[in-house]
Amino acid sequence: RLGFFGLSPKDKPKIHASIFSLVYHGNGFNFSDVYEMPIYLRNFYIKKLIDTKKEEQKQVEKSQSKIKKPNFRR
Repeated sequence: RLGFFGLSPKDKPKIHASIFSLVYHGNGFNFSDVYEMPIYLRNFYIKKLIDTKKEEQKQVEKSQSKIKKPNFRR
């Protein structure tokens, strides 16, 4: 059965997962701010968070590839 805004009860976990992600990983957001945030803004911030984390991972991989591994002789 669809709710008032066309969302079914099975959609709630997805919505709360995105809210959790922003609150937990997006420094500075709190639950009520994200919960009341328009969906288009919530999606914007989630995309920005994902893009930022991907870029951070690329930088980590890049810096790790520059580190010379010791060559131990046996």
